[in-house]
Amino acid sequence: MKVRTNHAKENKELRARLAEAEELLTAIKTGAVDALITEDRKIFILKGADYAYRVFVENMNEGAITLMLDGTVVYCNKFLAKMIGLPIKKIIGGSIFDFFGPDEIPRLKSILRQRKNQIAQSEFLFKNNNKKLLPVLVSCNFLELKETALCMVITDLTEQRNATFKIKEQREELLHLTRVGKLAEFTSSLAHEISQPLTAILAYAQAAQRLFEGREPQLQQIMQYIINDDLRATGVIQRLRALLKKTAPEMKPVYINALISETVLLITSDATIRNNVLKIELERNLPLVCGDRIQLQQVLLNLISNSFDAIERSRSARSIVIRTSLKDTDTIIVEVRDSGCGISKKDMPQIFTHFFTSKPDGLGMGLSISRSIIEAHGGRLEAKNNPDSGANFYFTLPVGKKDVS
Repeated sequence: MKVRTNHAKENKELRARLAEAEELLTAIKTGAVDALITEDRKIFILKGADYAYRVFVENMNEGAITLMLDGTVVYCNKFLAKMIGLPIKKIIGGSIFDFFGPDEIPRLKSILRQRKNQIAQSEFLFKNNNKKLLPVLVSCNFLELKETALCMVITDLTEQRNATFKIKEQREELLHLTRVGKLAEFTSSLAHEISQPLTAILAYAQAAQRLFEGREPQLQQIMQYIINDDLRATGVIQRLRALLKKTAPEMKPVYINALISETVLLITSDATIRNNVLKIELERNLPLVCGDRIQLQQVLLNLISNSFDAIERSRSARSIVIRTSLKDTDTIIVEVRDSGCGISKKDMPQIFTHFFTSKPDGLGMGLSISRSIIEAHGGRLEAKNNPDSGANFYFTLPVGKKDVS
């Protein structure tokens, strides 16, 4: 009789424990509680009271994770799983140290050892499943459950860092633009100062020519060379001052071939010094375009100057070809093609970006300004690499009036 009583008591206790286990399992499945069943069959119940709080944590826009003091992860919300790039079931039961940079682990272990009750915040480098390190802010708070646990809120700082970097970059661009503006003012003043001695040199040379008129033919020829080079230098200074002068664009009918020929004369001596071959292939009887001569010449000078720099280290034939043609009845195309090193795939998408330059002494403004000028004229400036070697910068201009008024 006593044996039967003991069996009945044991059966009752077993049924009660089974009912409790079934209730707990149902609660876990429905999300009413969070739990981790370890290999030694210990059950850690993390929360079982406030379902609304669970929904909030699960859907917050920050990572939330709970771990034991040995670093074992017992809870992870959806946002953190997305940051890591793994399913939640593969994160829970693993080690938190798998998701931090190797240099960060000693600091993290130090926090776990301290067991301070107050909330601690610190920046770390967090490692996702692709081994990419992300800057994060970690807020830690210890929880007293059946065993001491640590709750972490992990905030991704990537966007904040990118925004800070962008602001810094824009500040640097503004400072750079200010320096360039000051340089333009200085250049304009310098051009004005140079024009005065050039005028004096011209007067002296012309006076000497008159003084030796009818005799000393070799000296007369030298004086003429001085006069010609002085006039050419004066023309360059005048064009430079016109480029830097703050005036509204003068949109007038322009013969693009004539403008190219005039521009080539300005840089012929530079091409000769550099031992470069400069060729022009201009299609005849092109219609007029409507544009500002100074601005269009600025574009041509910039493209030719860039080609000079590109072929500086070229071992092949150092040549630049300037070509014009009629793309269609309404559009003229101008090409500046060189035999230089070409444009790298990395640089190609950003060559027209403000302040981008591949030259150590470049300002990074020429191509950006040139594209803006061409677009203001209703055209488009583009670039591509040649099939053999070098690059080809080309722009289009819409056909303007057919005759000059």
